[in-house]
Order: sequence, then structure tokens, then C-alpha cells
Amino acid sequence: MAEIEDTPPATQPLPTLPGTRSLPPQPTPATLPDPADLRPAGPTRRWTWLLGGVTAGAGTAALVLGLVANLVTPAATAGTTAATTVSAATTVSAATTVSATTAVSPAPTLPVTPGPASPTTAPYTTLAAGCALVRPETVDRYAKGTSCSEQKDVGGMTNASAGWHSNDGGWTMMQVMVLLSPIAESLYETTVAGHRATIGMKVTDDRAVPGIGEKANLFYTTMNGHGHADLVVLQRNALITISYEKGTFSGATLKDIPPTEAEAAATACAQDVVATLAAS
Repeated sequence: MAEIEDTPPATQPLPTLPGTRSLPPQPTPATLPDPADLRPAGPTRRWTWLLGGVTAGAGTAALVLGLVANLVTPAATAGTTAATTVSAATTVSAATTVSATTAVSPAPTLPVTPGPASPTTAPYTTLAAGCALVRPETVDRYAKGTSCSEQKDVGGMTNASAGWHSNDGGWTMMQVMVLLSPIAESLYETTVAGHRATIGMKVTDDRAVPGIGEKANLFYTTMNGHGHADLVVLQRNALITISYEKGTFSGATLKDIPPTEAEAAATACAQDVVATLAAS
């Protein structure tokens, strides 16, 4: 019987199969790929990237987080979200439409027709005759026995002027003038300043008088021992000036009445003139 060798035969290389070739070795990358690049593309990956770029702004980050929350809302709430979105879009669209309509078609502006001036501010246009500016009662009380004479008009101006004079038993002089002018207030200030700067006369009283016109100032001035009261009044576009003086004889000497009586006479005349203007 022949011996059986227990030595295995030498291993032979397997034949190369047709169509099989060795792949060349691949170089190892210097850096590993960004894990973010390995994530699936889509909204979640985009918003994750956006979050990383806006972390410096808290307000912007909060806004982005809100957007991300909307993107990951479960599908069960998709219908509610869509309805809310449509409602918001409808509201914004309606508001925009109303705003655009208002901007394009503003409400028509009705023409404003100026009404008549108030009776308390309308300028005066007419005047009573000079001798009718003061009531007869006032004349009898402060200028009894005098006669009235009207003064000539000042050219180009609406005015009325009258004087009451008497030499019987002494001396009485009452002078009233009213001038209508658009610059009555300036004339008032100039007249008041003129009384304060009169040369040769001494001003012993200078004060505002309330309750007569819009403005009124009373003066009492003296010259050569005799004095008289002057009252300047502004009422709308009317300048009113009153002068009053009266003296009686004490023997051969002419003596002035007390200043308070002269001031009372001038005030009464001014009140009569203002009342006349209101009735004109």
C-alpha cells in the first residue's frame, strides 16, 4: 500500500478574475468634513446656519427662533398655522388696501367762507356828530351853561370833534375828539407819550384807568398855576381824547376846581363816547 503524504500542497495564488482591477490608494483628507455638511439639505439645515450667524443680536435671534419654531411645528397643527397665516395675510392686505385708498382718495375739503366779524371786534366805520358824542346829562353836570361847537373834519380821516366853552362866572372848557384809524393803537401810544413829554407843563397825575375801552390813561397837568385833565382811550380802531378844565373866580382870582372833579368829568365824557360808538 502506498503512503499518503500528510504535507499539504503549496498554496497557489488565485487567478485574477476578468474585469477586476486594483483601486489606487486614496489620500487621507487633511481636515474632516463639517458635520453640518453631512446633514440633509432642507429648511432645518438652512435655519441652523442662520442661527449661527445672528447670535450677536438678541432681538434678531429671537425672531429667528420664532421662525424655526414655525418650521418644526408638528404636521397636526399645519392646518391651524395655515389658517392663521391666511387670516394675518388677509388682515394686512385689507389694512394696506384701506391705507392705499385713503392716500389716493383723500376726503374732499370743503371751502371755508369767512363769516362776518364779531360785533365785539368789528372796526367802527361811522361816527355820531361831534355834539352828540356826550349825553346832555353829562353836559349839564360838568359844563352847564356852555355852548357846543363842532370842529371841522381832519382831511382824509373819519373823525368827530366838538368843544363846549363858557366864560360866564369863570372858565369852562370841555373838548372831545374821536378818530377812526387802522393804526389807532399806534396813535394811542404816541399820544400818551406826547402827554408825558409836554414842554412847559408839569404832570402831577399819570395812571391807567380800568373799565374804559381797551386801554385808557389819565393825566392831570398844570401850567402857570392852572391845570386840566386829559384822558386818552383806545377802543378797537377808535382813538378818543378828552380834555377838561374849569375854574371859578374867588374875588379877582380864577381858581381851578379840584383835580378829582376834573378827572371825574373827563371820565364821564369818555364813557359817553364809548357808549355812542357801541350804538353806531
